[in-house]
Amino acid sequence: MNYAAVDIGTNSCRLLVADGLDPGRSLVREIQTTRIGAGVDKHKQLGQEAMDRTLQGLAKLQQITQQYNTVRTRVVATSAVREADNREIFIKRVKEEIEWEVEVITGEEEARLSYQGVRSGLNMQDLPLVVDLGGGSTEFMAGEDKELISLPIGAVRATEAQMSITDIYAILKQLGNLPETWRNYPLVVVGGTATTMVAIKHGMHEYNREMVHGQTLTRQEVMDIYEMLERMPLNLRRRLPGLQPERADIINKGALILLLIMDYLGRQEITISESDILDGIIGEMIREGL
Repeated sequence: MNYAAVDIGTNSCRLLVADGLDPGRSLVREIQTTRIGAGVDKHKQLGQEAMDRTLQGLAKLQQITQQYNTVRTRVVATSAVREADNREIFIKRVKEEIEWEVEVITGEEEARLSYQGVRSGLNMQDLPLVVDLGGGSTEFMAGEDKELISLPIGAVRATEAQMSITDIYAILKQLGNLPETWRNYPLVVVGGTATTMVAIKHGMHEYNREMVHGQTLTRQEVMDIYEMLERMPLNLRRRLPGLQPERADIINKGALILLLIMDYLGRQEITISESDILDGIIGEMIREGL
């Protein structure tokens, strides 16, 4: 009995198929870089080409779910789709062309599912502060009280808006005076920017999920990678081991956001998790018996 979770993010569409009888067993993970969020921050509209790319990517993911005979697929859309005024057009197209129901979730729900995914995939004695750094938004969630914060900042959004350090820090200030308990939680980061930073650190010519999961990055390492990326022109970044060519144009701003988050929270080290919102969705479906 296999379950599938699909996350339609600002930069990519991702799929996880898992064995419902063995929740810890992932059968396949797949990603399609579709950049549905291109231009959304400026125009509040999903572009025709972006929707076409995303539909093509979803069709490929659907083929995989069919190969694994999934009993249910839950499809969620996050920042770009929820902020687009014409999202209903996209949702209707997915229904008609892929026969999937798209659930547009709030930033708070996104944070909650990411937190559950991290908790299921990382064996941590202490409750974590989880940061989900995405393409269009960044979610913060911590502790037993499940305090949730979603901020309108991400690698794609910051790149398109050409955000400066001052711009990014101004958004981070919306976090306000954080609960004192947050400062005691270990900081765990999920999302493509964070996992890519680990892959760059290790010079991975072929991405190794097991090597990335649970790795740590120090502030100095994040700073060094960011400064290296800033010195490199785009054509060289596209050939950098560990960096997907499709992410080369947005990784600089993603790395800068990560660095500024560490500074804002006063952290010298972070843990990277490959378990994220997809794992949270799968776990919830299994618990509900759907």
